[in-house]
Amino acid sequence: MHETVATVVENRELGSGVWLLRLRSSAVCSDHEPGRFVMLGTGEEVAGGPPSPLLRRPFSIQRVQGDVFEVLYRVVGVGTRCMSELRPTLRVPVLGPLGNAFTLPQPGERAVLLGGGVGIPPMVALADRLSALGHGEWRAYLGVSSAADSGCFVGFEERYGAELSDGRALRATMDGSVGFAGNVIEAWLRDRASGIPQGGERVYACGPMPMLRAVARTCAELDVPAEVSVETMMGCGVGICMGCVIENRTYADGTAAQRACMSPYDRWLMACTKGPVFGAQSVVLDDGGLLH
Repeated sequence: MHETVATVVENRELGSGVWLLRLRSSAVCSDHEPGRFVMLGTGEEVAGGPPSPLLRRPFSIQRVQGDVFEVLYRVVGVGTRCMSELRPTLRVPVLGPLGNAFTLPQPGERAVLLGGGVGIPPMVALADRLSALGHGEWRAYLGVSSAADSGCFVGFEERYGAELSDGRALRATMDGSVGFAGNVIEAWLRDRASGIPQGGERVYACGPMPMLRAVARTCAELDVPAEVSVETMMGCGVGICMGCVIENRTYADGTAAQRACMSPYDRWLMACTKGPVFGAQSVVLDDGGLLH
């Protein structure tokens, strides 16, 4: 973990309030693993202007190239609106990388990457790592509501354009305006029906909580190991504020006697330090949202 200041390299709008922010920080880039995240300040104070929000915002790292890392974000509140006004050469306070990383698949095991909306960035980071390691057995399913949200695909489009064409990375929209008509789980199950690698599958997912609940349920029914990266409210990112707790499945499913033996710290797991990556069956996937 590093407490540092990064320099804005690019901040580009991709449409429908989705932005791609590239920041230069060798400290952050040298310590990145797929699934980890950063807490970003929302911008420099501007003389005569309104103060920037006090709390930093959590964002998954989408890609690292040299000493530049990038995050994808959607403008939904005052913090992300301030971020959309960042210009090259401005400096942004950064804490990270934070949290844990995905468990990499075994040789011969197909990695199934399921990303929804602004939950696609961790799948980009994982695809980059698998490609760098020569692990060719991965398939990505990327979903958004409609063509208006196609900016969320930018991480895969910039590096994996050919895979988007040959089906290795498949785009899906709920209204059918781009790619597969439906959600990413339906797209995966359709392709899965054509055959499973001898080494089996391992699923990775990030997106809205309803999507993650469906992933967990489907993978439990199919007996497929799965990890999910959750998006929760965060105030500090280091386990002090306890604003990002998620319930331990062991507690939720336990008997009264078993629960009595568990402390609050056994019941409530902080996503910033114990996550954001969890085994899909190990936590209760209740609704949450990023602090914007």
